[in-house]
Amino acid sequence: MRICFVYPDIGGVEHYGSKKFYHGIGYLSSVLKQAGFETRLIYLQKEPSREEFLRDIAAASPDVVAFSSTTHQHPFIVRCAAWLKEANPAPFAIAGGVHPTLVPEQVIADRNLDAVCVGEGEYPLLDLANALTNGKSILHIQNLWVRDKKSDEIMRNPLRPLITNLDVLPFPDRELFGYAEILEQNGYQADMIAGRGCPYSCSYCCNPALKKRYRGLGKYVRFRGVSNLLAEVRSLQERYHVASLNFQDDTFTLDRRWTEEFCRAYRAEFSLPFWINTRVECLDEDLVRMLAEAGCQGVRIGVESGNEWLRNKILKRQMSNDDFRRAFHLLHRYRIQTYTCNMIGIPEETPEMIEETIALNRELVPDKFQFSVFYPYPMTELYEVSVREGYLREGETLTGYYERESILQLPTLSREELARGYDRFQELKKELFLKKRSPLRYRLYRLLNRLRTGIQRVLKPLQMRVHIRSATK
Repeated sequence: MRICFVYPDIGGVEHYGSKKFYHGIGYLSSVLKQAGFETRLIYLQKEPSREEFLRDIAAASPDVVAFSSTTHQHPFIVRCAAWLKEANPAPFAIAGGVHPTLVPEQVIADRNLDAVCVGEGEYPLLDLANALTNGKSILHIQNLWVRDKKSDEIMRNPLRPLITNLDVLPFPDRELFGYAEILEQNGYQADMIAGRGCPYSCSYCCNPALKKRYRGLGKYVRFRGVSNLLAEVRSLQERYHVASLNFQDDTFTLDRRWTEEFCRAYRAEFSLPFWINTRVECLDEDLVRMLAEAGCQGVRIGVESGNEWLRNKILKRQMSNDDFRRAFHLLHRYRIQTYTCNMIGIPEETPEMIEETIALNRELVPDKFQFSVFYPYPMTELYEVSVREGYLREGETLTGYYERESILQLPTLSREELARGYDRFQELKKELFLKKRSPLRYRLYRLLNRLRTGIQRVLKPLQMRVHIRSATK
């Protein structure tokens, strides 16, 4: 039996410069291959035509087409599933991933999909493949919502317990993605995952909804054993040319004992530099020192907003600006590079708050930073706020994470003010680059900027007076 995964990443290559390896599909494929099934992948880098998509499907000749999507990319799944069933209704069509897990009712309403996978998919998909191969019923597989073709009823099966011991899973299938090419395009940096789940309740994130869905089904936050993780690093080195590692876990240093064990074991065996994600409250000097000694090259941290009220009350991230100053001071002291993540266009945000975010980043001096316009993802707290307050424009969607526009109509922030904030962040990139390359030119740049701002403040009231006089003539 052949299973063909379809993953839309429209616009992703343009933003990141290359394709990416996605662990979720990698784990699904490795479990299926271990059981003797054949897997393929259609990685949609650009919006396909009907003919292009059906040609790729025909080349894969699948028995099962497994779509995986985020909220932004789900409209492409809807389109591709319709093309598939119009041309050849025989392949079994199933959708999974974060978006179908959060809104399964919405996804299964699409009659071109035969099933939806809710939650962890490794063993549900394996059970499905085995049942289809052996001619057995698929109607009662846990984690699957299945359309009964005879009665047209949707069988909403319960969730199975979470995978407690992640070490039982085979290493994710990288060959499915043509991994050697991805490595070359990404400077030979290999993406890794050390665990699953996040305990925090940020109002813009899907983790609170996922925790609620999995309540009573086992521990939501889990880490792989250090020995298992390092065995995968060894496997990577044996098979590919790898120059560095990139751990994509939301908060790598969440479990202090685990982090200390990792640092000791990694330092003893490997010299590959690595990057991690973490939070400022999960860092202190001893841990920063251990990370530096183990070879940690860089740390990504979510600032999100420089306004403490907005960050604490609206985004539900309980940390102060002084917490950021302390953590970044330590990271700079131990020569660990820094990277901040930021958002603009948040409900209740004002232009002045965007300036505070820019000012905090200027003070922290990250080596790199990213910023995006806030998007209200379904089943998140801020989505509910956006709907309740009437901020969400009916029927509007965006296909990418880094779009310049917002789908919200905010009373505190106009489209023009959001656009100016976006441009100010773009200017900050150049400014911080200049600060590292030429401190003298940076000081001159800042002086000229202050002079320009001062002149604009003086001229603005004069321009208003001229405008008023012209209007009254």
